[in-house]
Parts: sequence; structure tokens; C-alpha cells
Amino acid sequence: MRTLALTIGSLMMVPAAALAQQAQPAPGAAATATGSATATAPTVGATIYDSAGVALGTVASITPQAVILNTGTAQVPVPPASIGKTDKGFAMAMTKADLDAAVASSQAQAQAAVKSKLTPGTSVTGLNGATLGTIKAADAQFVTLTTAKGDVKLPIAGFSADASGKIVAGITADQLAAATTGAAK
Repeated sequence: MRTLALTIGSLMMVPAAALAQQAQPAPGAAATATGSATATAPTVGATIYDSAGVALGTVASITPQAVILNTGTAQVPVPPASIGKTDKGFAMAMTKADLDAAVASSQAQAQAAVKSKLTPGTSVTGLNGATLGTIKAADAQFVTLTTAKGDVKLPIAGFSADASGKIVAGITADQLAAATTGAAK
């Protein structure tokens, strides 16, 4: 699943890296609570409905800045103020179709932003923060990295940007080393 960074009307979505840093439950929020119809704020596990009563997803985690909604295909951070109490439970003032369209649009924008940064000479870090190498070339399917052990071709879909804009490959330095060692044999 992906975590998104987007803006939908009054919904401000936060970048994945910022979300990872903030993903601690809010003080007093029970991490195993299931959300009840009498609570004034949703808890982890609570179902959030759209304006038509269709389930948008469940609360995956809560931070002071965002309620992280698991839609089944994405982790979508939304401001706590965008979720209100209804007779059915908790709801947002948008439809599932609107949320799905916003998520798809955000994913396309995020992918385009990352692709624009995949230029020769750009440094790439791994999931653990270690530098993997620099970009030698990129095309529609692959990014070629120049590493200490030679050039490596990785799928373009495995690249993202962190909150500071640095390019990150979806692999650790150790995983890359193991893969390149295995491929060389």
C-alpha cells in the first residue's frame, strides 16, 4: 500500500516520510480500540464512511495532525477535523468515488514528480538511508544506477522521494549488495 501526499479541498494529506515520523498514536488513543458509535472521535479500527454511507476505510493510526485511513489500496492521512460523527458512525463529507479519484490523481502527480527528478548524476538512497549510488540513466521502465560494484538496472516503479525531496529506491543497501552479488555469480 502507498501513503499519499495530496490536497482535497479541506483535506491536507501529508508526505509518507512525514507520516512515518508521526505515526505514533495520539495521547490517549487506544491502539486496539475498535471505535464505538458513542465516541466523539474515531479510534484505531473504526470504519469511516463517505457522505453517502459507503465505507471509505478503517482508521489505521492516529497522530495529532492526521487520522490515517486505510482504504484497502492506500494509506490516506486526513485532518481529524475532516471526520465527523453521524448516526451510523464516523463520516467524511466526500464520496468514495471522489476519494478514489483524488488518490489516483495524487499518485499520478507523485509519480510524475519523482520521474522528473530521475536525472543523471542524482544521488539515490536506500530504504535504510544509506547511499546506493547515482543515476546514470532513466527511461520509461528502468533506472540505471552507478554503484560501487558497477551499474545496476532497477524498475522505475521502485523509486520515490522522501519529505526533503531526496530520491529513495525501495531497497536497502544490503539488499542491493546481495542482489548484485547473486547476479554476478
